[in-house]
Amino acid sequence: MNREIRNMESRTSVVPEPTIGAVYIGNWKIQLKSNKVSFCPRMRKILELSKGYDERIDELFGLVKPAQLSGLIHEFKVACFNGTKFEKQVQIVTPCGNEKWILLTGILYSRRWGTAEQMIGTIEDVTQKVNEECLSMAIVNHELRAPLTIIKLNTQFLINHLGHSINKQPVKLLTMVDQHINGMTKLIDEYLSPSTSEDRAAQLNFSLFDVNDLVETVLGEMRILYPGHRFCKYPTTDSILVRGDKYKIIQVLINYITNAAKFSPPCSHINVNIDRKENDVEVSVHDQGVGINEENSQALFQKFYQCNQKSVRQKNSKGLGLYIVKNIIQKHGGTVKAENGKDGGAVFSFSLPLSQQSKFNTTGQEAVKLMA
Repeated sequence: MNREIRNMESRTSVVPEPTIGAVYIGNWKIQLKSNKVSFCPRMRKILELSKGYDERIDELFGLVKPAQLSGLIHEFKVACFNGTKFEKQVQIVTPCGNEKWILLTGILYSRRWGTAEQMIGTIEDVTQKVNEECLSMAIVNHELRAPLTIIKLNTQFLINHLGHSINKQPVKLLTMVDQHINGMTKLIDEYLSPSTSEDRAAQLNFSLFDVNDLVETVLGEMRILYPGHRFCKYPTTDSILVRGDKYKIIQVLINYITNAAKFSPPCSHINVNIDRKENDVEVSVHDQGVGINEENSQALFQKFYQCNQKSVRQKNSKGLGLYIVKNIIQKHGGTVKAENGKDGGAVFSFSLPLSQQSKFNTTGQEAVKLMA
């Protein structure tokens, strides 16, 4: 009897377990010189391609929706230039007319030292995942709008009621609250709408503003919200003008500084450094927290990314904050970065192109110094 049981266990142990979702993953290879693409049969099935399909990279790009094509090409070129991992989620229309969401990942492959000849990668059909995310966002959208509407109505009522008061400070604070409610409503419209289109974000409202003043304004609000932390800005002088959407950049700063406060111990310092360079300005937020895993530094800015650390995950949201930050800064022509600080903690930064007026002012000041 025992021998029969052992024989049954050995037979059942060799039965392979079903790999859930494996049928949705394929692989591909691109020859960088000829732009010729090789597909595996599973990838052909995902893209619904016939056997006579011309395997060229431009034919593959032709399946991508036009609004997302430029972003895909940009990420591909950056990966080839920097030798980094390529990862992009895009929507396609197959030759059969079906719309799908796919996730493309790839890495460079070099046969000779220092010369990359190929990029090899995977393709995954994430249509079902995206649809589920959109349903979740639609529910969150609905649940957030109701309380925001009530808060806005009460805020406007208080502004009107206190408008004739001698003490203008409460009205000033309520007006600031009303502006943040408008920003939150706009954020919901852009990123939590049921639509899955990447171009659903509204157009940016560009204006000329001083980065130093903007950072000081945001830090003033942060000092009220987080009195247990000490916020400092370096340097404290010099006007640095950029042209961009002022309220979007405020949103970026609030995200960075709020995360720094959440993941730093009480009574710690949070420093905001402003570094003016030749063609751009870099704003970095330094905290005294546990730092980050630099291997996953770029993954932090991916949509719905969740940190693996349990202590951090408990404080994390749905993983949209840094994704939104990256989206905003890229639309301004800048870059985002996350790394560990030299003295510990994490450093999150973003860059913005300087306005022509700011460049002229810098050149003029240097000329005055030389003449003196």
